[in-house]
Amino acid sequence: MAILNRKASLIVLAVNFAVVVILLVFHSHTSYHEAQLHLCPTVPVGVDDTWINDIKETESMSADEIYRYLHWTNSTSCKTAVDFGFWILNDGGVIAPDGHKAVCLDQSISPVFNNCLVYSFGINNQWTFDEDMAEFGCQVYSFDPSMNVGNHDRSERIHFYDFGLDGKNRLHPTTGWKMRTASTIYQMLSSQHGATTLVDVLKMDIEFSEWNAIPEMLQSGFLADKVKQLAVEIHFNPDDPLEAFHHRVQILRNLEATSQNQAGGFVRFSSRPNPWLKRPLKVLGGREDYIGLELAWLVVIEFQKQGKMTQSVILRGHVQISFKQI
Repeated sequence: MAILNRKASLIVLAVNFAVVVILLVFHSHTSYHEAQLHLCPTVPVGVDDTWINDIKETESMSADEIYRYLHWTNSTSCKTAVDFGFWILNDGGVIAPDGHKAVCLDQSISPVFNNCLVYSFGINNQWTFDEDMAEFGCQVYSFDPSMNVGNHDRSERIHFYDFGLDGKNRLHPTTGWKMRTASTIYQMLSSQHGATTLVDVLKMDIEFSEWNAIPEMLQSGFLADKVKQLAVEIHFNPDDPLEAFHHRVQILRNLEATSQNQAGGFVRFSSRPNPWLKRPLKVLGGREDYIGLELAWLVVIEFQKQGKMTQSVILRGHVQISFKQI
């Protein structure tokens, strides 16, 4: 009987270990619902962050170097990255988390519970991220022109608008959708959330329109003035030439620029591939990699004075950022 009990105990331990391994493989960040019980720090994935300090000029980067840059997490810049909107999707034989975005809950940059503002662009009838942020106590403004639904309040904290994010105020040239810049949207909604309120998290999953929206937000100063965290799914095409990758990577590097004469100032803390978007790539000679990646950044300019944020940290290179009170 003692031997049987010992065998049963070993089986239970083995099953529990297997479950833990599966969860770790599928879910590298803590989910918001897990975080309500226990906040776990992000674990670095073993990439040597120091290489980024000596990175080439964008136009000189090979396809392999570009993908190394895209997969670089810089995860040590946020100790407590938490997923909001987590759910499991089984599609095409791939079972993995979907709908989630990484949000940094480090004290210096975290949304304030029950007093925060979120802009969410690209819904596609998947409300898990918006609902989790609303449950955290944020006022969430959700935008999607493709759902054929008019403006409405989905709940007390979730407010939907039927237009999309772009680099210009216009009708989309192929779909006819109403497109607006981030600055225009913020000004339009300022009477509801305040004219100087910071956007704690701006989320984008807008199917290539990010490449028009991000440059405009940098040029106008909207990101530096109004946004604390940015979570974006970036997109490529499998047959994009190397020049297209160079152009889009330069947009990301402008976002992450740290010199005073550049308009970026955002530090990446998460990079994860979309598991359903792995394709053979022309620039890699037919080797597979991802044409969709989830990236998240936090702003280095974190404090607000008279409606503007001021620089609060001196960067050493591009990695290992630490915040200091001033």
